[in-house]
Amino acid sequence: MKNIIAIMLILAFSLSTFAQKKSKIELDSITNTERAEQFLEEHKSRKNKIITFNEEKHKTRLAKEILDMNQGGTKVIENEIENIHYKVIEKQKKRYYRVSYIFLDGTKMSMVEIDALRPKLVAQIRNGVPFKDLASQYSMDSNRKKGGDSGWITYGDMLPEFEAKVMNDTHQVDDVYLVNVESNRWYYVVKKTYDKKDITEVKVLRVVESKR
Repeated sequence: MKNIIAIMLILAFSLSTFAQKKSKIELDSITNTERAEQFLEEHKSRKNKIITFNEEKHKTRLAKEILDMNQGGTKVIENEIENIHYKVIEKQKKRYYRVSYIFLDGTKMSMVEIDALRPKLVAQIRNGVPFKDLASQYSMDSNRKKGGDSGWITYGDMLPEFEAKVMNDTHQVDDVYLVNVESNRWYYVVKKTYDKKDITEVKVLRVVESKR
């Protein structure tokens, strides 16, 4: 009986080792996003995915370890039921911007109301009223709960009209200005809160391998 159990344990260990080696060989062949997407098509699973880690947005221990890895680097996390493989397929620095804004929806307010309110808000901000207090009171965006903070944003995160006004070197930190997105009838009071920043981002292929 003991011999049978020992043989079963050896077989289980051998199969696990073989599976890990097979996964490593497959991951070694993946060197870019296109190949990773192809891999996901061939190995369909809700657990397998491409994840982006950003050094400003992701502060977990795992994120830090992966952000420190070079392109092509791999990491395996093992537990009782599965092995989780991470393969860095892209690493770059991207330019990000950060502002605070008060959003006024022109589909719910008249232009008369908006044109009357925005100058008053700008005047209050310049007179020392905390932006976050005004954003909390007047903004029609969900980020009013964060004082109007946009967080770190890059091209493609917002509408092009907004990005064109915000993502440039026209304004200095603490400048307050207006932005109009006429196509959507969206109107903003914006305050530049940070200088632009180049932030490291790592794109990772995550592959989950069951042990069962």
